[in-house]
Amino acid sequence: NFAGGGGGGAGKIGNNGSGSNSGSGGSGLSSSITGSSVTRGGGGGSSSQTGSAGGGGSGGGGNGVNTSNAGSGSANTGGGGGGTHAHNTSGGSGGSGIVVLRMASSDYSGTQSGGSVSTSGSDTIITYTGSGSYTT
Repeated sequence: NFAGGGGGGAGKIGNNGSGSNSGSGGSGLSSSITGSSVTRGGGGGSSSQTGSAGGGGSGGGGNGVNTSNAGSGSANTGGGGGGTHAHNTSGGSGGSGIVVLRMASSDYSGTQSGGSVSTSGSDTIITYTGSGSYTT
């Protein structure tokens, strides 16, 4: 009986395995910087030799898998990849990250590339899910 603990999330440590059952990933953190609440940074679940695999933590954590490639963290969440026990398989990749800039619209220079621009009330929000730049 070999069961691992889940990976830590941004908001909570991963859960320990118990007996032959693996631990789930820790929870991510919720943020409303984009104007709506989104949870990101969940930990990856672990794997077990004989018991159940651990699920990914809320916020994009990948699921652990016992018999094949593990689940990857969700895109644009920074969630951790899940683990696997099986031979000749791969653990999941971590999810890609995200950068969010929020400023008073009166401070927004209008000079950015690669990001998505939106507004919320009197603020301007720039969201980057890949390469980009902002110039003040």
